[in-house]
Amino acid sequence: MKIKLHLGQSKIFKSIFLKNEQRHFVAVCSRGWGKTYVAAAAAVNAVEELCAMPVRVPNKTVYIIAPTFDQALDIYYPVLAYDFGLAEFTTPRSGRFKFPGNVQLRLISYEAIERLRGKGAYFVVNDEPSSWLKGMGFQKAWEDIIEPCITTRWSPMRARMMGVNTSGRSLTIGTPAGYNFLYEMYNFSTTDPLWKRFHFDYTSSPLLDPVEIISLKERVDPLTFAREYKASFKESGANVFYCFDRDLHVKRDLEYFRSEGDFKEDVHVTIDFNIGLQCTSMFALRDNTMQFLDESQGLPNTAELAEYLVQKFPGHRIIAYPDPTGNSGKTSAPVGHTDFRILAAKGIRICARSKSPRIIDSVNSVNSKLKTVSGKIGMYFCGKRTKRTIKSIERTKWLENNPNLAVIDKKEGIEHFSDGIRYGTEYLFPVAVGGRRVSRQTTNF
Repeated sequence: MKIKLHLGQSKIFKSIFLKNEQRHFVAVCSRGWGKTYVAAAAAVNAVEELCAMPVRVPNKTVYIIAPTFDQALDIYYPVLAYDFGLAEFTTPRSGRFKFPGNVQLRLISYEAIERLRGKGAYFVVNDEPSSWLKGMGFQKAWEDIIEPCITTRWSPMRARMMGVNTSGRSLTIGTPAGYNFLYEMYNFSTTDPLWKRFHFDYTSSPLLDPVEIISLKERVDPLTFAREYKASFKESGANVFYCFDRDLHVKRDLEYFRSEGDFKEDVHVTIDFNIGLQCTSMFALRDNTMQFLDESQGLPNTAELAEYLVQKFPGHRIIAYPDPTGNSGKTSAPVGHTDFRILAAKGIRICARSKSPRIIDSVNSVNSKLKTVSGKIGMYFCGKRTKRTIKSIERTKWLENNPNLAVIDKKEGIEHFSDGIRYGTEYLFPVAVGGRRVSRQTTNF
């Protein structure tokens, strides 16, 4: 069977089936780019691989998962049945293609994803997952059901046991819809070598009419055009830390806290006090650059957080930049104690304002540290060990998409790590915007 792919489609197809360097592939593409065709081509090639395997090999199933069953049939059935000549292997509108050797290709709905629980999958296409909105959502569907279908039945070890050279793979393909789980999955490749990502905007597709694109530019707003045709994840101007850029600020190779003989590098920690959360980010201060190297979340109270820190970093001086309200005893501290005193009792040095700085001041301090007008970067994050911190700094938004309010939106509950970073950055690297500066205090109690 001859498959005709344009250049961008060929890059995806070759990476999956010819290079064999990764197992999971994420393609973010514009509308009209040809996502369905390349996804169908990948599914058909996976079927051909399975048909070449011995009959005794189990779990020889390929799945294409679309937001709804009607979409799976209406979009994929004509391509598979007619463009790829698979009509003889299926009953119309059944969504199931059967091949010799117990090989199957199935079109299913995300809404019926529970039916895959406990089954095996050799290759899975996740089609337009940003539209998987009902029920558990894309993240849980992937983590709880789809990925286990691949890893438990088609791991490299299981493949070798069956005498097969290839293991299970996935292709997630769609148009972005803001900073959701598709965005997180798109960035997995920055820290995991088994993942690979692709990005294709409208200019890379020979299937789109340039005249139509010009017309669209006159009719749709910039944000919609950026999302639908530039395949941009950008949601709006509501991002609090708008200077953050994964490509610039997330690193794989940041050295962990140094400990050589008698030298123990200082461990700086930013803390947002919350009962049962205690979101803490740990950074090294090197040449005035904040390098975030680790994080902690979920300790039940400040006492256990303090014990955790001194046990994790024995011999290191620990310097904390907590929420100034921790000196009032109103958060996670027991009666008669304050969070500050609990930390200080463990030898942790406290650096905090006498009261909380203005939000806009602390936000400006973080943005300026992320990147100055001249392009200087003063803040980095370890991609492997600070994933929740990165998510927080990237996705914290202003309330009601109006940055003039200077109120942070707390609906998603992802702002806790970035709150801590605001306290620490503003204390160390304040940026005056006007008004009187709140005094700083260093407390050892």
